[in-house]
Amino acid sequence: MSTPLTPEQLALIETNRQQALEKRRRAQQSAEKEQPTAQSNGSQPKQQAGEKRLRASKMSSGYYEYNLSTMRDTKAGFLEEDLSEKQQQQLAEKKRKLIVVDEIPYDASTHGNNPKCCECESLDLEVTYLKIFGVKVCKPCIESVPEKYSLLTKTEAKDDYLLTDSELRDRDLFPVWEKPNPHKSTWNNMLLYLRRDLETFATKKWGSLEKLDEEFENRAQTKRERKELKYKKAVAELRRRTRADEWEKRRRERLHLEKEHEHVFESTDDCSQQKCSVCGLVIEVEEF
Repeated sequence: MSTPLTPEQLALIETNRQQALEKRRRAQQSAEKEQPTAQSNGSQPKQQAGEKRLRASKMSSGYYEYNLSTMRDTKAGFLEEDLSEKQQQQLAEKKRKLIVVDEIPYDASTHGNNPKCCECESLDLEVTYLKIFGVKVCKPCIESVPEKYSLLTKTEAKDDYLLTDSELRDRDLFPVWEKPNPHKSTWNNMLLYLRRDLETFATKKWGSLEKLDEEFENRAQTKRERKELKYKKAVAELRRRTRADEWEKRRRERLHLEKEHEHVFESTDDCSQQKCSVCGLVIEVEEF
């Protein structure tokens, strides 16, 4: 059984209740005074009579408001907002010339209704190779036969098969797969060529792979010769510029001269020559 309140506690409770009632009465009086002022200024009252005042939610701050009518459902778990015309142009410029494999139509008349791998006759073909390069091959065969089905960049194709830019730009000769540059998105797109196509064209161009190797060695030898010739020219120029200094240094060592001196020329038996009395330098003179 609870202990009954003392007279002091009852008095304190009553005092607090009276203070609360007085505070509420003052708040109502101030609200009634502000309502006619707002109506006289032509604005809506802050609170209608009989309307219950709503309290602000703690979660109502820091939210973002979106216009759902301008958004598109990607059906991938998120909504995508429509881009402006400028943003669409920038996106199109960034993705220019890119080949999207899914957008390439499949030509059944060319490949047949049930194409099989040309190596193992598997039906599980690599779609990228089939649509872009027209090669019927499965992924395991691509990994097991890299000498035929590996992909080379433009730089590797030029270095390995000695092909030119104009030849690699010909899409009738080489189908190409353009992808975004993996090093930096603002750089030019990466071009990927099929090794089998490159090797076939290089064989026709150079005659055979052995002749291609010979041409590669000849170019490497020519490059080494040009580099060696350039080095020899640089050494000869250096020697030419330093020959006079080297000759002067040796002459001083031979004559044991410690420092530079001023030549003192004296006449010799030959009237057309004079000789320095310090270092023995002989010069020719002419008398008029």
